[in-house]
Amino acid sequence: MRRRSEDIVRYYGELSRRVASSGIEGIPQLLEVEKQLEMAMAEVASQELNWVADELRRLLDELVQMDAKLQSLRELKMMMNGVAGDGDGVGTRRSLF
Repeated sequence: MRRRSEDIVRYYGELSRRVASSGIEGIPQLLEVEKQLEMAMAEVASQELNWVADELRRLLDELVQMDAKLQSLRELKMMMNGVAGDGDGVGTRRSLF
């Protein structure tokens, strides 16, 4: 029983060392940080997070669609202002009329 107790104490020391290497001063402070995190997370409902995530997805979809439309406009502008080769390597402006 004594050997097992010593093993547990050594293991606790090892855990404390690892936790301390991450900037937290041992297991008691780690448990306090966990409690603070739980309290902070309780202030934010899962539904709120889901709503924000859905809104972000919708916004991203709209931005992707807007980008596609802008790309089409760029291509149209390039076609309208484009330079057509006339065989001598020098381009001339194309007329639409």
